[in-house]
Amino acid sequence: MDEHFLFYVPPEQIKHDRLQFTEDEAHHIARVLRKQPGDVVQVTDGVGNTMDVKLIVVDKKKVAGEVVATYITPAEPDRIMALGVIRQRERLEFAIEKAVELGVTKIVLVHSDHAGRMELKPKRIDKTMIAAIKQSRRPWLPAWEERDSFYEVLSEYRDSCEVVMAHPAEGTYEWQGDDSPLLLMVGPEGGFSPKEVEQALASGVKIVSLGQKRLRTETAVCVMLALASYR
Repeated sequence: MDEHFLFYVPPEQIKHDRLQFTEDEAHHIARVLRKQPGDVVQVTDGVGNTMDVKLIVVDKKKVAGEVVATYITPAEPDRIMALGVIRQRERLEFAIEKAVELGVTKIVLVHSDHAGRMELKPKRIDKTMIAAIKQSRRPWLPAWEERDSFYEVLSEYRDSCEVVMAHPAEGTYEWQGDDSPLLLMVGPEGGFSPKEVEQALASGVKIVSLGQKRLRTETAVCVMLALASYR
């Protein structure tokens, strides 16, 4: 079994320990890796299960297999990333990819004051997130959602999460050393508006500085998650 590759199959396509691979995954298995019936590959369903799957059918039209072993990974602590939408799509997808690889359980894409409006492409975002869990061999596929403002996000999460905003500030924030639910807020290019920062402070949001350098949004995402990982 080649443990270097992890494939993704949605839970609804796994029935009675039998599964059929999506078109993209089937192409990779049959055409790129040239797997044969009887070979075993590793698959995740994105809800905590990693499976050894013996291939039964491998041809140009279909790749299917049978689950021969299942390994269950416990649910992860809530790590929600509220991210201001970046107008450059490639950079936004890079930020999403790295957030998934670094362990977020949900991404909230926010049309904040400095982000403006941009039409999101759900299929591209889904594809980016699936590729990221496969790359990082992570058996949990995060959820994602879209919100019209950071005020909306604060209203939804401030009572259930510890909320930390990345913003230049004096002093340092002491991260709590536990697995309590955490909402990390990272602004778009240009950061948070003064009104957003004022509202955050009034709502009890903690402010953390990421250093003296001005960081791109996608870099700030990585730094925030690194800090959270070692809190």
